Amino acid sequence: CLFQYIVNQLKKGLGTELVVLEELIQQMANVQYTENMTDEQVDGMAGSETLRLQSSLFGSTRNYKVLNKSTNKLRDSLLPKDEPKLAIPLLLLIAQHRSKIIINADATYIKMVSEQFDRCHGILLQYAEFLSSAVTPSTYVQLVPPLEDLVYKYHIEPDVAFLIYRPVMRLFKSSSSGEACWPLDGNEEGESVSCDDMTLHGDSSQKLIMWSDLLNTIRTILPTKAWNGLSPELYATFWGLTLYDLHFPKDRYDAEIKKLHDNLKQLEDNSDNSSIAISRRKKDKERIQDLVDKLNNESDKHQQHVASVLQRLAREKDKWLSSGPDALKINMEFLQRCIYPRCVFSMQDAVYCATFVQTMHSLGTPFFNTVNHIDVFICKTLQPMICCCTEYEAGRLGRFLHETLKMAYYWKSDEAIYERECGNKPGFALYFRFPNSQRVPYAQFIKVHYKWSTRITKVLNQCMESKEYMEIRNALIVLTKITSIFPVIRKSGINIEKRVAKLKGDEREDLKVLATGVAAALAARKSSWLSEEEFGMGHLDLKPVPAKPIPGK
Repeated sequence: CLFQYIVNQLKKGLGTELVVLEELIQQMANVQYTENMTDEQVDGMAGSETLRLQSSLFGSTRNYKVLNKSTNKLRDSLLPKDEPKLAIPLLLLIAQHRSKIIINADATYIKMVSEQFDRCHGILLQYAEFLSSAVTPSTYVQLVPPLEDLVYKYHIEPDVAFLIYRPVMRLFKSSSSGEACWPLDGNEEGESVSCDDMTLHGDSSQKLIMWSDLLNTIRTILPTKAWNGLSPELYATFWGLTLYDLHFPKDRYDAEIKKLHDNLKQLEDNSDNSSIAISRRKKDKERIQDLVDKLNNESDKHQQHVASVLQRLAREKDKWLSSGPDALKINMEFLQRCIYPRCVFSMQDAVYCATFVQTMHSLGTPFFNTVNHIDVFICKTLQPMICCCTEYEAGRLGRFLHETLKMAYYWKSDEAIYERECGNKPGFALYFRFPNSQRVPYAQFIKVHYKWSTRITKVLNQCMESKEYMEIRNALIVLTKITSIFPVIRKSGINIEKRVAKLKGDEREDLKVLATGVAAALAARKSSWLSEEEFGMGHLDLKPVPAKPIPGK
């Protein structure tokens, strides 16, 4: 009855009661969506199911037996044996409501609209995660409408449509690759095999869906000009993969296993020898040992999974981008159609986007210019992005910027690292349309770094001096996410510090609290800021970097 009521309210365009659904899923299925995660937790979220539970604050303290029982109860209320099955209508209505919040906004303040949108988006992520984990993949395939219907019949935006459809994509498999489903590489010999012969397995009721049908649907989602440089293969790969496919968080697996071993040691050192204590200790030992074995197995499986996915990507990368007359616009299309919508979708997605870019770079994807990608992101689009974000989206954007800068600083840290990681890659080709042309020299890369640092400082300062409350707030939120690695140059640091100090005296309490936190983080790193000479600019002539290829070269 409760679910039917929420569905009826959503049909009327009222989403206030979604908070009830949020509580139900949190209490009964222990699926909780949280925005404020530590670096370790975000890293742990890239792992297997057991690691994700152990890494989350709310995972390690729950009784799993009771939890399984209540999760199944919740699932059975949404998918009873008789009609109506409300699981999917509810999912589609939440997705539609998310889009309507902004269009039908009647709140006076943008802050209110932003909060409503963030709450609805958080519940959508939580509910989608619950559904995909509570039912088996073959059941999920039968429940979810095809991608084409999600986009055209239910008018759901592509980023949300892929959130819903992503588990289905993992059931495509090729007749020639044995048991391996997409995105795993079932081709042991390393020959080039086409994806087009893959079909969707696990759904006998509907007509046979080929991978090529999926690509044809994808082709209709974007305007025709978008495909001048992008390919539907890259679009499908980008939106179909998750952080689990590209990143193996070895340190997190090791840390959690060590924690469990320490717990076992504590139990063994316990001197209470009463029969109750002995029997409880035995149960606890079995439970912990079971978790250790699970984590060890899942760790090995995950490592093999990432290796297999990378093998497939290495084989497919040459088809991703093409050099058209708009070679310079390829990065812009990729940023606009792929990176931007997804890097503000969730914290894991922000890290995923940076990892995907790093993967494209290290695979040596032809016509993907890594330097230009970072340059366009920082110099052209960072400011409008900060101004267009809700509060939570600004945090995710900050996280994406943090991961991007971390990668770039690593390359800059040493000329030997730069030569090894970038010197022979098409991503650092001086002329976009010629991936094998001369590479950007290390000295030039340091100049570009200086330009990026100056630009980020300017953007953040302009936002903090704005009259718009949301711009100031978003700039401070982005800063909270990047202060562990930015600013690097003392001049930038002092400039930002001045603006933040001003905001500490603001009469708006939430801005004051944010500014105080940022000021403390800046002060903690002040001693590590470098002068321009130490940064490597002392001996360099500061001319702007040529952005366009010279005609005829």
